Amino acid sequence: MRDDEEAQVHILEMLTLFWLFFMSATFLIRVNVPDARSVAIDASLETAGEDALMASMALPAELTGESRLHEYLSLDSFDDACTLLQEMVPIGKESNCWLAQNAMPATPYGEVGTPNGATVTVHQLLVVDADVWTISLDVWSRGGVS
Repeated sequence: MRDDEEAQVHILEMLTLFWLFFMSATFLIRVNVPDARSVAIDASLETAGEDALMASMALPAELTGESRLHEYLSLDSFDDACTLLQEMVPIGKESNCWLAQNAMPATPYGEVGTPNGATVTVHQLLVVDADVWTISLDVWSRGGVS
């Protein structure tokens, strides 16, 4: 009976030593993993771009057309169309506007800025008369903080 008690004590000693070793190693070995970039920032930029597109298509036309954006594109007022879109981007965010007509290469119009950080691009296809327009907004946070 004495041998069984010594074996039990020996097992408890080994478990205690293992636990101490494991906790010491956990304390000494630290792996610093940086936090992943928040997806909320990308979502806020994407939402800002989508909202600007939707708001510009909701403005009534001044003369003819479905919306003011349709009207500007049909009158070849590309800078006005992009300025309208850029004015719809919320405060604290900036954008570049790109227009492409009928699968031609996109060209920037309106005020062109240089982003200081990550950007999110939002695209919209728009049919005006017989033309298909690709509208792209590159949106970034003012100051480049992302």
